[in-house]
Amino acid sequence: MPKQALIIANGDPPQKKRLALLIKRAGAVICADGGANTALKMGITPDAIVGDLDSIRAEALVKFRRVAIYEDGNDETTDLEKAITWAIRSKFDHITVVGASGKRLDHTLGNLGVLPKFYPDAIVTLVDDSGEICYVGREYSFEAKKGDVVSLIPLNRCEGVYTTGLKYALEGEALELGVREGTSNVVVTSPVSIKVKKGHLLLFKIFARS
Repeated sequence: MPKQALIIANGDPPQKKRLALLIKRAGAVICADGGANTALKMGITPDAIVGDLDSIRAEALVKFRRVAIYEDGNDETTDLEKAITWAIRSKFDHITVVGASGKRLDHTLGNLGVLPKFYPDAIVTLVDDSGEICYVGREYSFEAKKGDVVSLIPLNRCEGVYTTGLKYALEGEALELGVREGTSNVVVTSPVSIKVKKGHLLLFKIFARS
């Protein structure tokens, strides 16, 4: 059985209803440094706080004084990377991250890099109110409803991309940012399958509007 953790990063969190559902599914809630400020604001008590502690506010430190805090001053890694590493060392292999987008665009783009970086030690998924994004690896399949919208986002040049179940099928073509992307494809049959011979490809599943 997958062991799931939820990491709250220092970006914009999803709405409380979605966040509450993610917390319910998680075996532990971990704040990546300033994510503790979000937890405090939303009335969430984390199981651990990890990072270099340069973004967490004094009131959060006081409120969470009984929470385990793991300070890591390594300036070669981000707070999110530190939190994911801690979660993996704690035997979590499925990690959902909220607060990885919003605020600064450079941070948002940088956070996409954690998806292939920690694979296959952990399956990391970034979630916000618009959807969720994960790493495809060499092969990935999932159930979906007809009409669901997905995007294939290449982090580098992705070669030999094959899909089934999507309206705009790929049959071995290449995807590359600035050359050819795979945005706004539509599910026609389920399950959907994606295969990639070379490169780092991300899958973005757009949440249906309620």
